[in-house]
Amino acid sequence: MLAVTRRLFRAAPRAQRWLATTSDIPTKTQPTIARRAGSDSNTDREADQQFSLQWPGATPKTVLIIKKANDKQVDSALASISRWLHREYPQINLVLEPPVHRQFRHTLPFTRTIPLGVHSEYARTVDFVVTLGGDGTFLHVSSLFPTQVPPIIPFSMGTLGFLLPFNVSDFQSQLRRVIEGSATLLPRMRLMYAKYSADGALNERGLLNITNEACIHRGTYPHLTTISCYLNDHLLTTSVGDGIIVGTPTGSTAYSLSAGGPIVHPLVSSMIVAPVCPRSLSFRPLMLPSSSIVKLQVHRQSRGRATAYIDGRDCGELLQGECIEIKKSPYPLMCVNRDDLAAGWALDINQLLKFNRTFSYPHEAPFGDHDPDSE
Repeated sequence: MLAVTRRLFRAAPRAQRWLATTSDIPTKTQPTIARRAGSDSNTDREADQQFSLQWPGATPKTVLIIKKANDKQVDSALASISRWLHREYPQINLVLEPPVHRQFRHTLPFTRTIPLGVHSEYARTVDFVVTLGGDGTFLHVSSLFPTQVPPIIPFSMGTLGFLLPFNVSDFQSQLRRVIEGSATLLPRMRLMYAKYSADGALNERGLLNITNEACIHRGTYPHLTTISCYLNDHLLTTSVGDGIIVGTPTGSTAYSLSAGGPIVHPLVSSMIVAPVCPRSLSFRPLMLPSSSIVKLQVHRQSRGRATAYIDGRDCGELLQGECIEIKKSPYPLMCVNRDDLAAGWALDINQLLKFNRTFSYPHEAPFGDHDPDSE
């Protein structure tokens, strides 16, 4: 027994050597984010709503790399990007989430992770974020930063990747743009969610941020649910159906789109209210000003209960009389984007969403002389 105890004590320091954390990393560099000036009259309006990224007096100190789980191709890309960053910019600290750090602790010994359970370290230390995966990986970043989010550069390695403008094969040039302060940022609006009991008490989880949408849905209950929708404390309508979605322009190509909502350009500051399978055929999707406050309340006479969801995550059951309140968050997602946003967005909705594709004969191009898929 004594010999076993001695071996355990001797093994402990070796086990701790690879667990490098962010505890001794200095506080992040605050970037300068300024509105981008248009280069000509055709781009002035769009440029006014995009931003340029600069690092005053220094390069960023710390980058957080977030990856899609259980994907060998993504694992290989993470290793390549980490080694390149460590070689080209050795002064930059590379941070991985704890499960990923455990996976790569031997192959990438120069990486770090946050101390166990200290999620505030992300906000204190991270200068910018790299995501490797799909839209779900991108959305995960939002959950790590309850307030201000560092700039995010997303690389598409998922199923659809509508929110991800960059191919991972271009990572060197795109990361240089971010580190050297020549990247363009697109602000993606977020919403704030609060849940209240029937007597008006705020739920213990407090305020939560939404990137795509919040939804009240009947879930597994067999009966339609009755939901009262209030706009700035005025009753807008009472709906009987499967549920109601309140979404962002970013979320307009997610669940809201499947429910018949509009596709909204990311620079249009607005909120979407879309019904899910309403009993009334006259309940059409709405676009509201981003300054609106929307409240969805399960009607006290509703036959069925409901469940609240944020970006696809279950946020608990809502009983009759309980409600959620949704308004604009002061903390948008600042995403590294293409310089020519309009061209990129039009290309994405055509290539990825197959926007307005028509039936055609085999010898006819569905876009006439211009087919985005040929680019």
